[in-house]
Amino acid sequence: MKREISDERFWPYILPFPLDPEKRRLIWSILQSRVGLKILGNISVDKRTYQHDLIEKMPYSNKSIIKYLKKMVKAGVLEQYMEVSKEKGRAVWMKWYQPTSLGRWFILFLKPPNEVSPDLTKTVIEELFCLYSSSIVEVCQRYGMDIDSFHRNLDKQYLLEAIKKQYSIESEVAVFGSAALDIYGILTRLPASDEVVYAEETYRFSGGMGANVAVALSRLNVPVTFFGRVGSDSVGRMLLENLRKNNVDVSNIHFVDASSLQTLILSDNKRHRWLFTVGSPQSAISLVSPEEVDWKVLERSKIVYVGEVFVEIASTIADYAKTRNKVVVYRPGVPYMKFGIKNLRRILEHTTMFILNQIGWRQLRVSSKEEIESPVDLLKHGPTNVILTKGVEGCEVFSRDKHKKFSVASQLRAKFKTVDPTGAGDGFSAGLIKGLLHGWSLEKAVAYGQTVASITCSRVGASNAFPTEEEVEAAIVA
Repeated sequence: MKREISDERFWPYILPFPLDPEKRRLIWSILQSRVGLKILGNISVDKRTYQHDLIEKMPYSNKSIIKYLKKMVKAGVLEQYMEVSKEKGRAVWMKWYQPTSLGRWFILFLKPPNEVSPDLTKTVIEELFCLYSSSIVEVCQRYGMDIDSFHRNLDKQYLLEAIKKQYSIESEVAVFGSAALDIYGILTRLPASDEVVYAEETYRFSGGMGANVAVALSRLNVPVTFFGRVGSDSVGRMLLENLRKNNVDVSNIHFVDASSLQTLILSDNKRHRWLFTVGSPQSAISLVSPEEVDWKVLERSKIVYVGEVFVEIASTIADYAKTRNKVVVYRPGVPYMKFGIKNLRRILEHTTMFILNQIGWRQLRVSSKEEIESPVDLLKHGPTNVILTKGVEGCEVFSRDKHKKFSVASQLRAKFKTVDPTGAGDGFSAGLIKGLLHGWSLEKAVAYGQTVASITCSRVGASNAFPTEEEVEAAIVA
């Protein structure tokens, strides 16, 4: 049977006061006394405070000062020490004090912020958090509370406060998509049924196709806003921090009480790769309602990128953007190709540029039940251009009046050897969008996108591997 919350031990869980009633009484008497408060205000947080110094500098009697110092030691606010000093050839014992963790909290509370260094403030706050954390653990065990709820609440509050502090960005591109944590691992081979094979984790990077495109654009000096969802968990905190660090506007990210997406990327020594998306029906995958969209951002943007977004909301976004003469780039990723052309048609009819890779094209064709035979057939469903990316072989561009192949420049292939192709499509899309913003020809925009992708593939990871505008310009000049 659980004990009632009114148990006397509950008090220290609310404030970090000692359980002992005598110590609590002493602390209250100290805090209610002008002398006690003044002494606490003169105790150094990080250095020794000598009794004789307090007596010399404070306008109170020796007896009063010593009385309150004794109270503070007995209450567990201060610790008392003695040291010997030689004065005029004789030994003199001197008392000095230093605050306990509880005492440091009181002192920090009483001192004006400008009197405490940032480093010391950080140390004291960390001590207080550790002190309070032990109480959290005990109260969870004592009253049957869920400690995970405390973790989630801390992560959620951190995320919400980070959003509040987002500075305003006049975005040129609005990116809709997912954010995920990429976990890299190496294994010798895939296991047989019921077999266990050891996979060694090697890296963790922030990822997700939509978030990657937003980061890649920002690295290319394109102001960008990311629209998406992340879970109120430690992964969500990591994903948000990565976007903020890369100067992406995160004010339109929504947090849900669920897990953030994770992608497991496994490879072997033969350069084979296997990608697994780890999630659940409740995972933070995509925006789910038009109410989650700040439509004013789309009004101000010149290009709207729609990535792995649920079909219903994606069609609404594309429709809204196209009716306002925005360039709409649609790149939903392979999983969405399983819906077939019939279900994607209502998005494609509002799409300016439809980007898909070879695997996605094969999946879309199979899922469309012979409605399409060639990428050119996609044009009759609405897109102005269809771009089929083919990795190191480059890409093909289909439009109503032409079909053109674009190979990756030989100097790029020679200079930037492929190490990890994870962010290739994201980098290409970002580079292409930058070109469209500048009004470049499609040929020049594609070449720029291929340069971004080539540099990205020469590094491990995706979000952390995207090049800066200066790096791309240097590669083009070279």
